[in-house]
Amino acid sequence: MLQHEIDQNKILTVLTAFSTFLMGFIDAYTFITQNGLFASAQTGNMVVLAAKLFEGNPWEAFTHTASFIGFALGAFLGQGIMEFFKDHNWKKYRIYLLIQAVFLFIIACIQQSVGSSMIGLLLGLLAGYELTMFRKIKSTNINNGIMTGNTKNLMNNLYLAIFNKDEEALRTFFTLLLGVGIFMLGVGSGTVIVLYFGVTLNLWLAFLITGLFYIWLLFKRV
Repeated sequence: MLQHEIDQNKILTVLTAFSTFLMGFIDAYTFITQNGLFASAQTGNMVVLAAKLFEGNPWEAFTHTASFIGFALGAFLGQGIMEFFKDHNWKKYRIYLLIQAVFLFIIACIQQSVGSSMIGLLLGLLAGYELTMFRKIKSTNINNGIMTGNTKNLMNNLYLAIFNKDEEALRTFFTLLLGVGIFMLGVGSGTVIVLYFGVTLNLWLAFLITGLFYIWLLFKRV
């Protein structure tokens, strides 16, 4: 692997770890403040959505529908942005983070003046974007906001490491375990912020942390 590819992979690893923390951080916020809504865990949203519909509560299901639509749109737009900036080497990550920071700033500004459905739509869009842009720690692909697949892959690789003596599988296991741990840390941190510092601070901190990583990339030389 060429040196610039190694350096780019290191940057992506840092940003994916940060993104994994951020998705847990924001999921805690939406779950506590928006009546069990998830920004990134769309399986949970689909379960609640279907349950509410079949219970005869379509209006209660609407917020989860909005989050799902936002997530799908965010993944679609994220792929388009990746394609457009694919020739910008590692500096494309500056652009990705700048877009994310601006978007978080807008959501933080309007969070008290819009309803749950709009919050669900916007944060779902952010989650779909994040999961598209930042999804690799070292050489391991990871879903930074959806832990079901990560847990399945984690245990698959643990089996291969134990019974097949596969060293690469062992490294993958520890990488995925790190990812799950970072996500849980994000959830815990987001919960503490919401419970002890108010419901509006979470998104402002998400914006601030994103901004700090953007500044780090501005001074980064590869």
